[in-house]
Amino acid sequence: MKFKRCRSKPLAALYADHNVLGHISMQLTAHDNIKDDQIITVTTCSKPSHFLRHLRDRLVDVPLNGIRIHWPTSASGRARTVITRSGIRRRYVIPCFRFEDREAHCEAVEEAAACIILDACHGMEFQEQPVRFEFTWLGKTHEHFPDVLVACKNRYEFWECKRKQETSDFMTRKRAEHLRALLEPIGVGYRVISGKELFADAFLENARLLRRFAKHPVSESEKVEARLQVGQVGKCTLQQLAAMLASAEPISDVLAMIYNGDLCTDLRLKLTRSSLVNIPENNRSLPWVWQILNVDNV
Repeated sequence: MKFKRCRSKPLAALYADHNVLGHISMQLTAHDNIKDDQIITVTTCSKPSHFLRHLRDRLVDVPLNGIRIHWPTSASGRARTVITRSGIRRRYVIPCFRFEDREAHCEAVEEAAACIILDACHGMEFQEQPVRFEFTWLGKTHEHFPDVLVACKNRYEFWECKRKQETSDFMTRKRAEHLRALLEPIGVGYRVISGKELFADAFLENARLLRRFAKHPVSESEKVEARLQVGQVGKCTLQQLAAMLASAEPISDVLAMIYNGDLCTDLRLKLTRSSLVNIPENNRSLPWVWQILNVDNV
């Protein structure tokens, strides 16, 4: 059976479509074998909006103990030009769709995967290469550029994206502990996230799929109709809901509504016609991306 993507492309082909991510889908399966000289162009990402602006405005003039946060002045919002681990200039370019079209530039496949997932998640905002930290540790002044600043309602975190084997490095772990302690008084977290976490379950695959419907138009009447139908029966499958909708492209409408947060489903499981969809519980759950990290709801 085939889904339809925004008026044209069969959805069944989306899972096997390598044109969107270049060779990244292959690399995400075997990410420990990535070559540093490979250039990958990806499609997707997001313009910093309300939560990120609020955090920057709150911290820009706040004196901090033990750490200085240098915010970028460039239009891109990035604090540095991305380079590879080997020192060769290389960027994973991730065009983003949420809020306003832009590109996220990443230096590793783990960062690219994080940007894809974050861009697909309603209620999340992020900025790659967001700031430069200057802090004292072990008697020396250190400089550090976190990979991503992640923001949603009531939660802000800096992420450092690493390969699984790199997360166990002694200096990486101790630096993370030190930065968490420095940032905690201002209500901001710091986390080292591994490729193993980002590539777990079907989150990344589903994120790739949902972002294809970022530009698919869904009218307010279609959203109301979908919520009423789901509200009457409780949970129903994607296919069942699509059959209830009086629209020309009901499958595409449902997937676009999941992307936009009007409907939700368990994204740990691969999205299919049998996926159960339901209405989000407002103000009771964090955006779904936090499920990857087993962060409790607030």
